[in-house]
Amino acid sequence: MQRIYFIILLALISISLFAQEEEKRTSKKEPPAIKLLRAEENYTYLADKENNPYEEDIFDAIKFIPLNQEKDFYLSFGGQIRPRFELYSNRFWETEADENYYSQRLALYSNIVLGKHVRIFGEIYHGYTSHEEEFAEYDEIDFFQAFAEFNFPLQEGQNLTLRFGRQEMGFGAARLVGIREGPNIRRSFDACRIIYKNGATNIQAFYGKEVRPLFDAFDNKFSLFDGDATNPQLWGLYTQFKIKGVTGMNELYYLGFHADNTTFNDVTGDETRHSIGLRRFGKLGKRWNYNSEVTYQFGEIGEDNISAFNIETNWHYELINTKWKINPGLKLEFTSGDKDVGDGKINTFNPMFVNPAYYSLAATITPVNMMSIHPSISVKPTEKLKLYVEWAFFWRASKEDALYQPTRFVNRPTGGITDKSIGNQLGIDLEYEFCRNLSFAIDMTYFITGEFLEMTGEAVNTFHIAPTLSFKF
Repeated sequence: MQRIYFIILLALISISLFAQEEEKRTSKKEPPAIKLLRAEENYTYLADKENNPYEEDIFDAIKFIPLNQEKDFYLSFGGQIRPRFELYSNRFWETEADENYYSQRLALYSNIVLGKHVRIFGEIYHGYTSHEEEFAEYDEIDFFQAFAEFNFPLQEGQNLTLRFGRQEMGFGAARLVGIREGPNIRRSFDACRIIYKNGATNIQAFYGKEVRPLFDAFDNKFSLFDGDATNPQLWGLYTQFKIKGVTGMNELYYLGFHADNTTFNDVTGDETRHSIGLRRFGKLGKRWNYNSEVTYQFGEIGEDNISAFNIETNWHYELINTKWKINPGLKLEFTSGDKDVGDGKINTFNPMFVNPAYYSLAATITPVNMMSIHPSISVKPTEKLKLYVEWAFFWRASKEDALYQPTRFVNRPTGGITDKSIGNQLGIDLEYEFCRNLSFAIDMTYFITGEFLEMTGEAVNTFHIAPTLSFKF
């Protein structure tokens, strides 16, 4: 069966590359990039072929299939084939914990638009790994997304959308709600969402439950109305807006979270947590890019009260007069940990639905009780090739709290150790885009253990590398 997948993959790659070579040079632009969130793609520009401002693409025929003469009823198809090999040496800093395995993601979506007001979107995922079955890695086949959307145009430039069903949700810099792109099975929610757009202003209100991917065919049950389901819940209000005369964009949000039987440091129980935050991002002049965010959390775990926070700032400087587009950067992050054991207060920050690959595809640690510094540099020798290199320094924010791994599990209890040094990590990410549809990436991580790891158990330096091929259509 795996050979069939490879044959299909190679055939699609060959067709795409051949089409790219044979395409006639015109004054038209390259088609828009394929979006990370496939449900947000828009191919209505294909309705008028004569005035289409973009070059022809081999997959145009399946991107806009008219269902009526007016062409306001239409159908679109798309998907992805993503094979990957992963190699771990001393995973989670343990000797002889070497793992090598193959994984693949196969996705297929359909988008049906019925006039200005209604559309139905569905996406099926297949995740396979030759490793033992792991959460978010293996699923024979299931609905990853399946929602109905109702649009209500208001005044000029304004629109109100109601989206109901299984769907992806990602907000801001994905510090609290990310799409989990690293593993085979991305994250989705069974949710109801209301979205208001007016120019640069975007306001979203939502309630949903995280979909828990299981291993068999079509066994990921719709849980939104299931009172007995233990899936983590998410609700809130997320706004993005621009202030006239002020540089950059703003995001102001409230997020509610509930999970059963959560464990943090010295407490276990049902968790209800509320997060309020502010994010500012944008560009200063021609060279400086910035992203800063502060979040405060409160609520309860069992009978203990929550009081936690996170501060993060990320700056990049573009050297605009260089051929290689050199871009050095610096990220600083502080995520609170529990201060005192048994005091009835929990100061441990919860990143909730952060991507497990937030610090690297190795997914060794997660932003809980964490203080880190990330100097980095990215270069683009060509338009198709990009290299990113980062050296990160990690410490526990509180000596009284544990070290955690994705997602929010205690990795190493504090054990009374007062040293905060976790270690340093070299990260390298190399990406090459053959064409609009086909890309190749190598993600490499080398983690050098610090004193806290050495004093709490095995502490062998960890190596991870993951070459990944992605074909989207």
